[in-house]
Amino acid sequence: MPFLDHLQELRKRLIISLIALFIGMGLAWTFAMSALTVIQRPLTQPSLMKRLQYDLATRLGERFPQLAAKIQVEPPMVDTTSRRLNYMAPLEPFFVQMKLSLIMGFILALPVILYQTWRFIAPGLYPHERKYVHIFVPVGTVAFVAGDIFFLYIVWPLIVAFSLGYESPTLYPLLNLTQYVNFCLRLLLLFGLIFELPLILLILARLGVVKLDFLVRQRRLAVLLSLIVAAFHADVITMIMVALPLYGMYEISILVIRLLGQRVAPRTEASPEEPPSPVAP
Repeated sequence: MPFLDHLQELRKRLIISLIALFIGMGLAWTFAMSALTVIQRPLTQPSLMKRLQYDLATRLGERFPQLAAKIQVEPPMVDTTSRRLNYMAPLEPFFVQMKLSLIMGFILALPVILYQTWRFIAPGLYPHERKYVHIFVPVGTVAFVAGDIFFLYIVWPLIVAFSLGYESPTLYPLLNLTQYVNFCLRLLLLFGLIFELPLILLILARLGVVKLDFLVRQRRLAVLLSLIVAAFHADVITMIMVALPLYGMYEISILVIRLLGQRVAPRTEASPEEPPSPVAP
């Protein structure tokens, strides 16, 4: 295809993807504040460090009451009802709702977006390679959602718990709504993309773009790139919680490619017959 035809095809796919995104955003608008409740869940319960301190102080008081009284060990008391997200601008909750609706709309429109992406690259593939669209779209959608669920229920509570570990009767958090939600949504998108890595590398391996031996040899580079991606986050806990799953997905990619196999060697066309040797006069 000429270059201008490629641009027209790209514009067509982008328009369809944007229409699906706006429709998904409209459907998610009503449920955006419910999503905010899920994001706030780590704030409405004691942090992990406080629970550990409470369990340790309680067991120490039950088994060694004299020692606990001597060193004045008491279970920490933290009022979780005082933890609320604060906003300063009048329309700040409205814009937060728009951001939440945009991310939820993107997840709802993800099958359409993945299909349009595949339709754009499909003309450059062989006919037997285009059948992978049946794997790319559903598995890609499930992988992205699985990454978000993993983040919301495992990684995000640990990050918030680390932040709330400094909470005390004289030091309490005053969290801003926009900063809290932006930090969560940025990591939410990142973990969704991280869980797409095995599928992307599997497709590339089936297409012959990458080789299993190459991925095995580049493990050190994968560790370095994982640390570089994680270095964009300020605190150490977030860096670790990003770097470990990212490199873990790389190892899972190697395992998936090893199990599902690589690209079968393409069939070569039969070489033309050699011209008959000239007959001596």
